[in-house]
Amino acid sequence: MLCLTCTEPTGSIVCEPCASQLRLPPDMVLGNGLLVVGGFVHEGPARRLVHSLKYRGVVAAAAPLAAAMVRRLPDSASMLVPVPRAWWRAMRYGVDPTAVLSAVVGRRSGLPVVQALAAPMWWRRHAGKRRVERAPVRFRQLSAVDAGAVLVDDVVTTGATVSAAARALEAAPTVVLAATLVPAAALASGSETVAATKTGSRLLRSL
Repeated sequence: MLCLTCTEPTGSIVCEPCASQLRLPPDMVLGNGLLVVGGFVHEGPARRLVHSLKYRGVVAAAAPLAAAMVRRLPDSASMLVPVPRAWWRAMRYGVDPTAVLSAVVGRRSGLPVVQALAAPMWWRRHAGKRRVERAPVRFRQLSAVDAGAVLVDDVVTTGATVSAAARALEAAPTVVLAATLVPAAALASGSETVAATKTGSRLLRSL
């Protein structure tokens, strides 16, 4: 077996040297009050795992990401609501990463996955753009959710997409669970951060 992040031979999905580089991100509170918690900081091996899932359709990459995400679920969580990928991108890359992540997190946590949102067919890519440069995304509600619903996303940077998803739901969730976070981008967007309490070595032992 080859490590999914460095392609070196290993006995697991992520080799020990790569796993030791994974860092827990600080929590992020968006301007609208949404609390965003993440599995890892969006850098190095964690970033490569997300890209493998998102752009290469490597579903196995979801396992280590989901393992970290489950540990960040709030006690109040009652259901998982994926933030869907634009239909055109899901067709192009053959995968909706949030649907895959939600399914794995759901199996590990026992929480139901509710497909409560429909995405537009297409919107301009937000990756690498500041909040002011991002075109608004308009999601559509498909089904009702309760107060314990947790939005699930693959990567959160400024929080614009997850905020749009929350606005589309009648009972707006208060928590977002992401595979990875970009804390520096969050600070630039005017969000607040809450210091992390776990270290990379503890994450390594739990993978």
